[in-house]
Amino acid sequence: MKYLNVKLLRRVYLIFCILLGILAPMYCWYLNPGFNPMEKPLSDFGIQEPTWLLWNSALVFLSIGLFLNAYTSLRYYFKNRRFRYPLKVLLLVSSFSLFFTATIAMDYEIFHKIPAFLFFFSYNLFVFLFGLFRSLKYLRTGVFSMLVGLSMLCSLLLLLPFKSYGVFEIVYFALILIWNIYFLCNRMKEEGNKSDQNGFLKFFQ
Repeated sequence: MKYLNVKLLRRVYLIFCILLGILAPMYCWYLNPGFNPMEKPLSDFGIQEPTWLLWNSALVFLSIGLFLNAYTSLRYYFKNRRFRYPLKVLLLVSSFSLFFTATIAMDYEIFHKIPAFLFFFSYNLFVFLFGLFRSLKYLRTGVFSMLVGLSMLCSLLLLLPFKSYGVFEIVYFALILIWNIYFLCNRMKEEGNKSDQNGFLKFFQ
């Protein structure tokens, strides 16, 4: 019973984080209508007076949510520890990097850019390798993660026509949300179909 309560709370938190990842940037943009992603990175929200607390708090929540969702997926989809270990390392690096990106303001230049780079690199590699390892057994779901990982990498090309990271970051985070929504919904559906409970709540058991 205690395990089921923890799982329920975790899934509610993950859904909250996904909604936060969608709504927080939109609301920050609403509060700062002069923001232009072609000229400024999203981190600009983290140093502006109307949005800094919301933006940085949202990134902290997301760093925890991304870790929980991916870590649960690792335990659910990978029984072989040989595959789980390198993915866990990348996941830990990316989650801590996003946390430090949120807590170290853009004003600190290199101290903000290092964890930001580590997050983009490690999470991209995590998603791609997740798909590569998964495709060894289940080709379709593996290919999906590999395509998302390659799309993340290709989104770097958006740095060429724009002088800011803003557009690249929007596309990158959209891909992160798509990947996390896909695997959270898949896992809820698969576990819900195995449950002996009835109704909508069986997907939270």
